[in-house]
Amino acid sequence: MPRLPVLPLEQMPEKTRNMITGGKSGLSGLNINKMMAHAENSVRHFARLGNSLLTQAELNERLRELVILRVATLCHSHYEWYQHEILARKVGIPEEQITAVKEGPDSPVFNYLEKAALRYTEEVTLNVKSSDEAFNEVAEHLNHRELVELTLTIGFYNLVARFLENTEVQVENQ
Repeated sequence: MPRLPVLPLEQMPEKTRNMITGGKSGLSGLNINKMMAHAENSVRHFARLGNSLLTQAELNERLRELVILRVATLCHSHYEWYQHEILARKVGIPEEQITAVKEGPDSPVFNYLEKAALRYTEEVTLNVKSSDEAFNEVAEHLNHRELVELTLTIGFYNLVARFLENTEVQVENQ
């Protein structure tokens, strides 16, 4: 049971309603956005950042989804895991990798970059600042833009997990 009700579309200002029911990511009509709509001025900026990370980033989409699933695992965010497990499959991540994300970065199903990105994700999520070693491992394989997008993705989905868990947003139709 959510701690707050999701805001019904008919109670939202038109600009917010249009943002929540539109968007390129295909995720804009979700309960997270309807919950966040209580913060009318923030939800549009939140959605823009989320959509840019999902649809306009140079960062490889498979790497992005592995990282988001790792954040969801570390933060015990069921809703975030549920939604991004769907996206992980859509971008072609094999089941064995989806399963292995829950165990951590050392699984042999991951290549060097995936392991490095998952280690970096763990350190940023758990310690805020990564070690030089973890940073340098991903920096060896990503350009500056991709490295910034990776870090933004980790930070954004940590925000998402904290929002979801504290408002107890429910998965749609469950």
